Amino acid sequence: MVDFVERLKDPRSLVCGVSAAMADKFDWSCMWTRVVCAVAIFCNPAMGLLIYFVLALVLPKWEKPC
Repeated sequence: MVDFVERLKDPRSLVCGVSAAMADKFDWSCMWTRVVCAVAIFCNPAMGLLIYFVLALVLPKWEKPC
């Protein structure tokens, strides 16, 4: 379980790096951002994955707020 938690806290990308990028842009916890994304995808897989891959395309172009 400790290895799993450490993997969630690691800021490197898991699939597209959407959760890590969102956590970095908004100064959120990487682990909790990934947990919330996983719960959203688990609750509604079609919409969750659609939003995930749209964010994978949009986040690299989005400017970080100052």
